[in-house]
Amino acid sequence: MVHERGLWHQTFHAWIASARRLDAKLVIQLRGPHKDTNPLRFDVSAAGHLEAGESPDDGVREIEEELGLHLSAARLHKLGVVANEARFGSVWDREFHHVYAAIVPDLVLEALRPAPDEIAGIYEISVGDFLDLALGRRREAVLTGYRLSPSGLQRDARVAAWADFVPRSRAYLQLLERFFAQEDAP
Repeated sequence: MVHERGLWHQTFHAWIASARRLDAKLVIQLRGPHKDTNPLRFDVSAAGHLEAGESPDDGVREIEEELGLHLSAARLHKLGVVANEARFGSVWDREFHHVYAAIVPDLVLEALRPAPDEIAGIYEISVGDFLDLALGRRREAVLTGYRLSPSGLQRDARVAAWADFVPRSRAYLQLLERFFAQEDAP
């Protein structure tokens, strides 16, 4: 409804990584083929619209809904809020992205349970390779992980360019770069 009417709305974005370092593994989802925006593009680990009355921290439910991974809001690092406006045909998507990072040192992709109605695959890439790709410092990067199939998770590897990802503004990407470049932070 908010997309069809072009209304500004709040969203939750959680980037899940194995550590707060550039060589850490970053979880990337491949959006499902039936998503109304950016189908079959690589995207943030977990994201979604905030419901009326929810605070940005309440968006942590999206991680469990999309990945089957239970994390408390206390495990999240709030990176900031970025306004985003995009047009898809005659529809305006106007969102305030509340951007978070979660560090999960013992994360194993095979243990995740991606929601098949939302996600077509789950992959990982080093934080540094992702940022280099996103900020134009490299042309391609390899993502390894799993594609969802009717029989479950199937091992997969992909070479991707930045055009294969949901576009993010420079301001958005700089939030991630600042957070992960501070390797000595807790």
